Amino acid sequence: MYEYRCRLCGTVEPAGTRAEARALRAAHREEFHGPDEIVEVPRMRFVDLPREQKIATVAVALVLLVAFLVKTG
Repeated sequence: MYEYRCRLCGTVEPAGTRAEARALRAAHREEFHGPDEIVEVPRMRFVDLPREQKIATVAVALVLLVAFLVKTG
């Protein structure tokens, strides 16, 4: 015995087989939540980071650069 449980709204529907549960899921999503949508998210740029993260990133890069120069120099 299987059942379909919607994580969005909490609906629970009993199903006899796994295939039936998948069919219930597809029908429920289409009827109550609308079709799924895949969207492209724009890439994050360095200038989009908060100031604290920019400072931390530059500090780590400088520490790594100095460590490399000390080790090889």
